[in-house]
Amino acid sequence: MTRARTRRRKAPPLVFLVLLVVGLLLIGYVDQQMREIRAADGSIIAVRDGDSLAIDRTEFRIHGIDAPELRQTCLDSNGKPWRCGEAAKAALRKLVARGALRCAPQAHDRFHRVVATCRVDGDVDIGMAMLRDGYAVLFGGVTEGGYVAAEMAARRDKRGIWQGSFTSPSDWRQNHPRGD
Repeated sequence: MTRARTRRRKAPPLVFLVLLVVGLLLIGYVDQQMREIRAADGSIIAVRDGDSLAIDRTEFRIHGIDAPELRQTCLDSNGKPWRCGEAAKAALRKLVARGALRCAPQAHDRFHRVVATCRVDGDVDIGMAMLRDGYAVLFGGVTEGGYVAAEMAARRDKRGIWQGSFTSPSDWRQNHPRGD
């Protein structure tokens, strides 16, 4: 009578599993550090969407602009949908990552966020830059500081959301009360 030989797989050595877990944790940490933006004073800056951010635990809304909501889509010049809300967030993140963020509070909004004019390295007004690049529209009847001219230039040159068609962020919020 012959015994059937069965091959058993050896369990991976404990050292291998420990190294795997440590490696995955390290990758997660490095990824977080690369995504994290820090102000000159060490404060952590988190970009929430195309017109709001948090500095440490204080929530800010950028004065004078209204950007597409995160889940909002727009249509490009060919009528093809694109994620304009995510693009607006990426544009704001890129601006903030330039460094030396400074925000001058103007007021508080109904969500208790600080409404502020914010500037980055090179004295760039990030609200005006978002308008100029076509990732936001004017908000609340703002007419000062070249904001109107910045939006008009984006419209004329069909930048960002102006390349095709879109629903205004305020109308989109009204039609999607839970952000869906």
